[in-house]
Amino acid sequence: METKNADKMVKSFFAEYKQEIPDNGFTQRLMKKVPEQADHGWIVWIFAAIGISVSLYVGVNAGLIRQVVLLFDRIPLYYMLAGIFCFPIIGTMIYYAAQNKKYQII
Repeated sequence: METKNADKMVKSFFAEYKQEIPDNGFTQRLMKKVPEQADHGWIVWIFAAIGISVSLYVGVNAGLIRQVVLLFDRIPLYYMLAGIFCFPIIGTMIYYAAQNKKYQII
C-alpha cells in the first residue's frame, strides 16, 4: 500500500515540475548523422544450420536417433497422443500468463 502512495506522489511531483526543453531541430540533425546499421541477421541462420548439421551428424553416428526411435516405438500410442494434445493447452496458458502483467514467466 505504501509503494502505491509513494508512486502516486512521485508521479504527481514530476508532473507538476515538468520542464520542456526546446529541441530546435536537434533530433532531426542527430538522426541524419547516425550511420545506418547493416543487417547481420543472416549470421544467426548460418550458425543455426551449422549447429543442426553437427547435432544430426553426431546423433546419427552415435546411434542416438535409432535409440530415440526405439524408445518411441515402445510408448503406447494413446500416451503420445495425450502428450501431443497437451501442447496447445500449455502453450495457451503460457501465452495468457505472459500477457497478464501479474505473472512473470522468468
